[in-house]
Amino acid sequence: MQAPDSNKPWLDRMVSSPALRSGYLSVLVHLILGVVLALLAIDAQLRPSPKPLVIQIGRSDNPSLENDRDDIHAVSIADLRDIKNEPSEAAASEAKPIDAPLEPIAAVEIPTSISLQLSPDAHLVAVIEPPSDLQATVASLVSAKPIVQPISAKIASAPPQLSAAQTAAQGRSMIGVPFASGVPFASRRGRSRGDAARVRGGSAASEAAVESGLAWLALHQAVDGSWQFDLSGCRCDGACRDPGSISSATASTAIALLPFLGAGNTHTEGRHQETVSRGLYFLISRMKSTPRGGDFCEGTMYGHGVTTLVLAESLGMTKDDFLIPFVRDAVRFIETSQDMYGGGWRYLPGQAGDLTVTAWQLVALKSAAMAGVATPSPTIDGVCRFLDSVQTQKGAAYGYRTPAAKPCTSAIGLLCRMYTGWGEEREALGRGITMLAKPGPLPSAIYQNFYLSQALMQLDHPVWPRWNAKNRDQIVAQQVRFGHEAGSWFFADPDTAPGGRLAHTALAILTLEVYYRLLPIYQPQAVEGSD
Repeated sequence: MQAPDSNKPWLDRMVSSPALRSGYLSVLVHLILGVVLALLAIDAQLRPSPKPLVIQIGRSDNPSLENDRDDIHAVSIADLRDIKNEPSEAAASEAKPIDAPLEPIAAVEIPTSISLQLSPDAHLVAVIEPPSDLQATVASLVSAKPIVQPISAKIASAPPQLSAAQTAAQGRSMIGVPFASGVPFASRRGRSRGDAARVRGGSAASEAAVESGLAWLALHQAVDGSWQFDLSGCRCDGACRDPGSISSATASTAIALLPFLGAGNTHTEGRHQETVSRGLYFLISRMKSTPRGGDFCEGTMYGHGVTTLVLAESLGMTKDDFLIPFVRDAVRFIETSQDMYGGGWRYLPGQAGDLTVTAWQLVALKSAAMAGVATPSPTIDGVCRFLDSVQTQKGAAYGYRTPAAKPCTSAIGLLCRMYTGWGEEREALGRGITMLAKPGPLPSAIYQNFYLSQALMQLDHPVWPRWNAKNRDQIVAQQVRFGHEAGSWFFADPDTAPGGRLAHTALAILTLEVYYRLLPIYQPQAVEGSD
């Protein structure tokens, strides 16, 4: 017997089938769902893209930045806490315990568009835009010409018909003038920093390198405010190569803080105010009270000397009375730790001295004196006695612990001679510096170049412009541009290898800051003999 629907056409039978009807319904539901998802995707694509980030330090008078607050996200770094205050509640809530494991920081790249603008009151404004052509920007930074925009009225008013010799003489004359305002450390701040960098041989590229270097240092500060030569404690977690091996936390923290102070940042002002505050607080917390005075060694007088220098500079820059007892105790420890027979210092108090440790103690004492904490004459007389014991060539060259003519120790010894009263009238001083400068700055000798740049500029040596240009540009060219190490340096310098990437980065920044860092100890009134 044939089914009733067997005579119907096959298409009618298919349409009337219950199985196919459920299939139609499934197709319809999926079609509607696909349309809804497509509409959601289109809506997401039409949403506005993230706005550019403008980081403003200080106050900007640039109308393009002040008038477009609705079109940009602005972050202002100002009014940070004083060193004696605890961290803010927000920072405390985000901070992890020191013992807790730290997540690694993702690799970063230098933005392709960094605009460093100098406002009328000399605050830098950094505008960072999304990356577009990194190679072109890096090339422009490295090849940037020296800063030529007039900043001070005195220099801007110079007649345009000045000859090259007259212009050079005008620039050299500023080296002999400590500070236009008569205030110690003043050339690190405001317009004076721009004046000094431009006249004494800085460049746009060197200033950009300084800012990138400070950013790298700030990124590698530990949560307790310290830095470590082996880069432990920070959120680097092995992302940076070439760690150091010195274990003194005071030495590593102090050497990292010096570049911030050199660029005008203190615990009371500056874009890196909080970084300096935390580091300074850490150093103060590490002082051990002893019958000799306040001990910051942590195993080596290197740590004590550099820490005392940081405290003295901070006091000289801020006049913060809170720091006075710490500087006095630190200075007293240097005095009582001197080798009374030889006049120098080494790793442990009372040890027969070596030139590098002695130099850090001398620099700290001179800076403390300029900040108002005087050093008795017998201590400086002992330094002169030590320098006599390691000199050769009638004072033109110096060794580490015995007489020798090594380039690095000779640069250190000659600068120490200037701190203790030698001037350009000393034939041995000019002869020694000329011999060191003749080959030009070696690309890897960052420690030697750090000292020699100070001596050449302080002495107003005729080769300074040429020597400085080469040294400045090769340091800028060797700065890391990509990845997590961006902003840092590492040199094949055996004299500073134990300090690793942290110490090399600090020394490179300090060398590029020589134009305005100009500690009072490098000025004529500080290199006079102590009577």
